[in-house]
Amino acid sequence: MLRLIIADAELQTVPENMARDRAIRNIAEKNHKKPTEMLLDSNYMHTTIDKYFPGESNRRGRPDIIYIFLEVAMESILNKNKMLDVYVHTRGNYIIHINSETKLPRSYNRFQGLMEDLFKKRSINYNGNELLSMREGAIIPFLKNLDGKTVALSPEGTSSSLSTIINQDNLNVIIGGFSQGDYISDIYGNFPAYKIFNEELTIWSVGMEVISQYERYASLLG
Repeated sequence: MLRLIIADAELQTVPENMARDRAIRNIAEKNHKKPTEMLLDSNYMHTTIDKYFPGESNRRGRPDIIYIFLEVAMESILNKNKMLDVYVHTRGNYIIHINSETKLPRSYNRFQGLMEDLFKKRSINYNGNELLSMREGAIIPFLKNLDGKTVALSPEGTSSSLSTIINQDNLNVIIGGFSQGDYISDIYGNFPAYKIFNEELTIWSVGMEVISQYERYASLLG
């Protein structure tokens, strides 16, 4: 089993201190939603994010990168063989588990709606099967309670080949869930970190490489 844990993902609803802003209220009214129940999304809230969180508008509010990563991961051969477990840890210290049987929406707008529903209900079920679940929890205690070996991937880590890292059955791999900056949580102080390429990669590129290597290790690919 390979567990992929997306740490410090920039996935959150609109913070209270932004909710009364006229620009946010206009978006909420247009979409018939409460401001604090909308996902924070820098694609169309960039200026407002910078107003309330100066200098953070290129990092905060990036549900789109989680969407792309999950589309890649959930459609992988590894997941179809029920050998992949995916968790997303958010900035607000929520931990989301994605059931391997979950069929995510192909549309980003529908994905946004699904995540907003999850933040509100904490669980998404279909035919008695829990597809998505969310609970409060800091990432370090969560990771330390997992079985198996745990490693982190980062441009700041020690250079290593994926074949050296992906070398056992029960493996937990941490990937940063942000487009800019570094881990906020104390990942480096608790787990070994490795760099697999000499340039920064998107989280879905890293996820794809890790999944593909594990598929080879598990003899799912030739």
